[in-house]
Amino acid sequence: MRVHVSFVMAVAGLGWILGLGPTRWAVVVLAMVPVMGLELMNTAVEAVVDMASPHYHPLAKVAKDAAAGSVLVAAAGAVAVGLWVFLPALAHFGPRFMVRWHENAALVVIIGVALLAAYGVLWSWVPATKTNEGGQNRFGEQ
Repeated sequence: MRVHVSFVMAVAGLGWILGLGPTRWAVVVLAMVPVMGLELMNTAVEAVVDMASPHYHPLAKVAKDAAAGSVLVAAAGAVAVGLWVFLPALAHFGPRFMVRWHENAALVVIIGVALLAAYGVLWSWVPATKTNEGGQNRFGEQ
């Protein structure tokens, strides 16, 4: 989950620096929201499967793999949308960044520091792995 949130933060910062228009922002947000929603559903499915099947079962593996696969498909689609939105804008990255810098250098620095701080908080507060409360991993081990 925190990897996806990290990408959302990076995309938001890049979109602001590049000065995306409202339509492109809408497209980016509409690509990110399903990924985050499916990641939450994946977490819920994994928790329910671990609760219902504390020992290895092939169907539990299928459920977990299908939930994770849905996140992967949505993330791949979001990457494709991101390339479509950002690649043309990156051709003008230098001049656009300099315009932002000259408009208000302090704001650029403050937003950069805020994004880095949020990133640090995210990685320290959100656990990287589930706590070991039983259940099974994808390899059938407890």
